[in-house]
Amino acid sequence: MKHRIAMWASAGFVLACGWIVYSFVVSPEFLITSLRQPLVEAAAFATCPVSYAGRHFALYFWWIPPINAATYAGFGLIAEMLRRTARAGLAL
Repeated sequence: MKHRIAMWASAGFVLACGWIVYSFVVSPEFLITSLRQPLVEAAAFATCPVSYAGRHFALYFWWIPPINAATYAGFGLIAEMLRRTARAGLAL
């Protein structure tokens, strides 16, 4: 179970790093116009939930990957607990 939760956290870390690289690579004019598009904004909020908090107060770039990794670890913990509960229920 620990390995699966670590995989969830790693996925969250990599996704947040991907969004940071995207924001550094894209020009500021394009970034402003593209992040306001509903599809890109929805993808950012779905894959990096901490980006929603960044709209309300300032976050440093180096805070985002660890916070997102912790968020994904929490999601993974919940998912693994539900998976175990479902398996235990099927065994009875």
